[in-house]
Amino acid sequence: MDTIELTLPFKAEYVSTARLVASSLANRVGFDIEVIEDIKVSISEVCSKIVNIGSKVADAYKIIFIVSGKEIKITFCCEDTSLKCIFDAENDRLAIDIINALMDNVELCTSNNYILSMSKILEESI
Repeated sequence: MDTIELTLPFKAEYVSTARLVASSLANRVGFDIEVIEDIKVSISEVCSKIVNIGSKVADAYKIIFIVSGKEIKITFCCEDTSLKCIFDAENDRLAIDIINALMDNVELCTSNNYILSMSKILEESI
C-alpha cells in the first residue's frame, strides 16, 4: 500500500494538479483511460467545491491518495474542521450524482476527521 499526500492552496488553478496526480496514480493501478477520466471528473467536482467554499483559518487542503493493489482511495482533508458535509443534498444534487455514479465508494458526510472520501476498484476483465 502506497500513500501519496498532495497539499493544495484554495485556488482554482491548482485543481488541474490534483487531476494530473490522480491520473498518474490511477494509471499505475491499471485503470483504463475511461475510468481514469471518471476519477479525474470526480476529483474536479470535489476540489472545485472545496475551492469555492474556501477557509478562513486554513491556507490549504490536502488530498490523500492510497494506492493498494487494485484500488485507489482518495480522501480530502483540511485543518479547518468546519469544512464538513460540503455538498448540500438539494443545491449540489448534480455534483453528488456525478461523483456517486463515477466512483465505487463515496463517503460524503461523515463524523471522521476528513471532508470526503471516495474510492475506485479495478474490475478484472473476463
